[in-house]
Amino acid sequence: MDRIFQKKRELRDAVEKKRRSLSQDWVQSKSDIIIGNLKKLPEFQSAKMIHSYVAWRNEVNTHGLIRELLQEGVRVVVSIVDLINHTLKHSEIKRFEGLKGGTFGILEPPKELILPIRLSELDLIIVPGVAFDLQGHRIGFGGGYYDEFLKKVYAIKVGLSFHFQIVDKIPIRSQDE
Repeated sequence: MDRIFQKKRELRDAVEKKRRSLSQDWVQSKSDIIIGNLKKLPEFQSAKMIHSYVAWRNEVNTHGLIRELLQEGVRVVVSIVDLINHTLKHSEIKRFEGLKGGTFGILEPPKELILPIRLSELDLIIVPGVAFDLQGHRIGFGGGYYDEFLKKVYAIKVGLSFHFQIVDKIPIRSQDE
């Protein structure tokens, strides 16, 4: 196993362990602050179509934000994990309540409610991650799904994280850039 891969795995494991230990009250309290900061960004305020992850396993909670955006008439897009093709599909949603537990237990639209979009329509992408650095690198859950998606889009990308998820430097390989 190469050294960079090993370092990334160790960092992912350490941050995930910390995140799993958080109480729901702490996650929600800090998520409210983080979402409040996101809403202050001019790029967020002007976005007409926002791609958001649907929070899972103590990630910064996006559920309330997604509901709010839908009520305000902002077009919201979420991902659907396609295990067969090892890729993400993307669907606009009309109601948060229509989402069901999908791959890995992450909420996603059921097949009959999928509304495909053109990636070029996205104005802003709210990116999940296990860890981020200030150079714009991230460590995800290790499947590479978001890495491939993010390479294909030119929309503004914003990673949401708690303070302990921000590290000095994430080890990267050439395929990570």
